[in-house]
Amino acid sequence: MVKVTVLMPVFNSERYLREAIESILNQAYRNFEFLIINDGSTDGSVSIIKSYNDRRIRLIHNERNLGLIHTLNRGIEQSRGHYIARMDADDISLPLRLLRQVAYMERHPDVGICGTWIEYFMGLSDVIRLPVTDAEIKAHLPILCPMAHPTVMFRTAVVRKYGLWYSHDYPHAEDYELWFRAANVTKLANIPEVLLKYRIHPGQICQTQRGEQQATINNIKARYVR
Repeated sequence: MVKVTVLMPVFNSERYLREAIESILNQAYRNFEFLIINDGSTDGSVSIIKSYNDRRIRLIHNERNLGLIHTLNRGIEQSRGHYIARMDADDISLPLRLLRQVAYMERHPDVGICGTWIEYFMGLSDVIRLPVTDAEIKAHLPILCPMAHPTVMFRTAVVRKYGLWYSHDYPHAEDYELWFRAANVTKLANIPEVLLKYRIHPGQICQTQRGEQQATINNIKARYVR
């Protein structure tokens, strides 16, 4: 049985896609499938994906561009692994990422979602040290997003048991809202080690949709503080 499904949505990501793909294929941990969902790309992304002859890659296509939230939920439905590891098409997972996260999840069966620290790169270099324990993460939730979305590994059974799908009501902050719901039903954790390099560039959602994203974040905070 496949232990991990690495879930990576792709939409017009040709510029950074090779680095992202190769960072997963070169993981020290080997028992995974690499589920790549093409969300209606019109650039060379699909050709890049198809250039890799690796049986762990499973490429599926949306019939048209349906957006990140729909694509992530489809990926959860299609996942075959005991764990689901998120990945973005413009980031770089360090070689020990999956190995460290699987080991942590195996040692802590009460943890449903496990993230890691990250390092920003490309124009801004900084290590982001997120809260580590379940109590610390939950204490930070009303203040800031305490988990880095492209680093998280989900326990698939927990996601499906509690219906932890991404909500279309919270565009551009769907992960932050999901952490609030998850906090009510499972434990959360971050490994205190940089295991993903997070690329800063002008095409990111946090750059192109900054105003809408902040409004959604404020809505989430107000709802859950109430």
